[in-house]
Amino acid sequence: MRNTEIIPMKEQLINFLISLEYKFGVMEDTEERTVIQSGLSLEIGDADGYFVIHHKISLVEVLAYSPLNIPENKRLEVSKFMDIMDYHRYLGNLQLNHERGQVRSKTYFLYTDQVVPRSIIEVNFFEVFRNLERSIPGIMSIVYAGKDAETAAKALFGEVNPKNN
Repeated sequence: MRNTEIIPMKEQLINFLISLEYKFGVMEDTEERTVIQSGLSLEIGDADGYFVIHHKISLVEVLAYSPLNIPENKRLEVSKFMDIMDYHRYLGNLQLNHERGQVRSKTYFLYTDQVVPRSIIEVNFFEVFRNLERSIPGIMSIVYAGKDAETAAKALFGEVNPKNN
């Protein structure tokens, strides 16, 4: 038996958040897009999370924003670090707003009129927060300990640089 019921993407995402018992709010709901805000408390601090549904192109962006803002003089090295980390990542990527110093993690998925498997929503939602949680210690080592991007990445991968001893 085939499931022919059509459940709008907005409703699927809201049902997902309700099933987790997470607080959320619909920040925007237009013909163009719907924005649903939520978030998580991570070890690195509270991170805001968003589902942005682009209705006309059937795309859901999943975003998590770090509580950390990068000082202007460290943004280039942090963006190098993010590039190294993204090379080793299977899902999602980190992005740096070079004007404001804001760090975010992003994934996305396409949808159709069929119900999206919960696992796709769940993996994308939690992965944006995991990407932040894994990467922020390296970013902080650049910002506060003066490390370069390569050294910070190698430290996260468990590679020892003898020059640091």
